[in-house]
Amino acid sequence: MSNSDFGFAIVGTGMIAAVVADALAQAKNTSLRAVSSRQLDNARNFVANRPGAEAVQGHEALLRCADIHAVYIATPTMAKEAIALAAIAAGKHVLVDKPFFNQASVLRMTQAASAANLAFMDATHFVHHPRTAAIQAATAAGIGSPRSLHTAFYFPFSDRNNIRFDPSQEPMTVLGDMAWYSMRAIVEYLRPEGRVASAITIPERDPRTKAIVRASGAIAFESGENSTYDVGYTAGTALADLQLIGTAGAIGMDDFVLDWSNSFAYKNPDIVCGYAHRTGMATRKEIAFIPTPSTTGQEVRMVENFATLATSGSTAERARFSAATLKTQQYLDAAWEALTDTR
Repeated sequence: MSNSDFGFAIVGTGMIAAVVADALAQAKNTSLRAVSSRQLDNARNFVANRPGAEAVQGHEALLRCADIHAVYIATPTMAKEAIALAAIAAGKHVLVDKPFFNQASVLRMTQAASAANLAFMDATHFVHHPRTAAIQAATAAGIGSPRSLHTAFYFPFSDRNNIRFDPSQEPMTVLGDMAWYSMRAIVEYLRPEGRVASAITIPERDPRTKAIVRASGAIAFESGENSTYDVGYTAGTALADLQLIGTAGAIGMDDFVLDWSNSFAYKNPDIVCGYAHRTGMATRKEIAFIPTPSTTGQEVRMVENFATLATSGSTAERARFSAATLKTQQYLDAAWEALTDTR
């Protein structure tokens, strides 16, 4: 099978499922063939303007479709593992939206996929932007050894009817929704060699739903690196700031999750995507900006890369993606377990 024949299905009909469906329509090596929901009308409405995609009631029926090679799972966290394991048992590669219930759950899914010779990937978009690889390649020469990472990720959100405010469906609430990206930034940029030595998480909860709506925290590693993060829905604006500080300089971004120029949330071709690099006593006018442009959105790159991983990826490449998911969830679990209030 060539990856130009790679058939995708989506379980779920929410906002992020629509983002990935749009990405599949733009990708050069994939096509959307089916969408399932517990309510058939929701699936029908979702595919109404998506030619070639069939509406299916329930993921069980979807998994019986022979022309589907992979499933993107965009359901609440509490449903993800069971659907992923069913998809793997049906011989489908799985792309799963974050977050996950815990590291043990991720391990069960990744081990099942590996045993079945199938690809597993979490759907973290920024990993696939060329800026991520560019920063990784430039880190050692540009800033020396990374020692500290600071991230802030906010967007204004207050809909208590959304699952983000429902701990029964999303147990970690804002930690899972937003701090996942801070933890993935640790994996991609800080790259600590040691285990988590200590962590602290200070939450702010919605008084009505008890969901965490803002959290600040810190994680320290046995190898000496540390990371602080601040995430939530309560700042009244969108923030996606990152500072990676090394022994010889620093790298910074103000759009580390969704780039300003070409992501599903922003389309500003006049804003060049890249990162700031500073060393020594540089003033604001002396800070270097390193462009890392991309004409392809990171969510489109993600589904293209996943299709390639599934059709021709090596065992080592698949293991690398699974390991990144496991580490991200490990750090998120540490933040969750370090909550300073009672749950």
